[in-house]
Amino acid sequence: FEKKHGDKEGIEGLVLAKQRAQYKKRLEEDPFDYDGWFELAKLEQEHGQVDTTRDIYERAVANIPPSNEKDDWRRYIYLWIYYAVFEELSNKELDRASKVYEMCLSIIPHEEFSFAKIWILAAQLHVRRKDLTAARKLYGKAIGLCGKEKIYTEYIALELA
Repeated sequence: FEKKHGDKEGIEGLVLAKQRAQYKKRLEEDPFDYDGWFELAKLEQEHGQVDTTRDIYERAVANIPPSNEKDDWRRYIYLWIYYAVFEELSNKELDRASKVYEMCLSIIPHEEFSFAKIWILAAQLHVRRKDLTAARKLYGKAIGLCGKEKIYTEYIALELA
């Protein structure tokens, strides 16, 4: 079998290359297919290098939704969240994860809508970094720009802890 088809690693490499090509074609046709970006990033995270995975996340988040409808932004925001979690947990790069959250927060059109989840996750990262002052400032800014009850609840829980 190996003489005819190659060894296990060769076959896996071929299948992986084919999957990459399919995702790249799919994303060239529709760069706003955020599910496609998720799948490609997951594939690279499992089989690729850190730099390749990071590059995919960077290219994915560069495709800002063309409309200002909150529903169009939901999947896009999750790309940012997965990117930040990848940096924090897979690479142990807390500073880079913090920058990912900052970039995401700077792109969201807060005048029209906001996402409490991203504010909370960014503040919780500051808490894990033991930077309570930055977490408090971020919660304060979140209350001003977003004002959702979840943010108040998380801020109060931080102060009571």
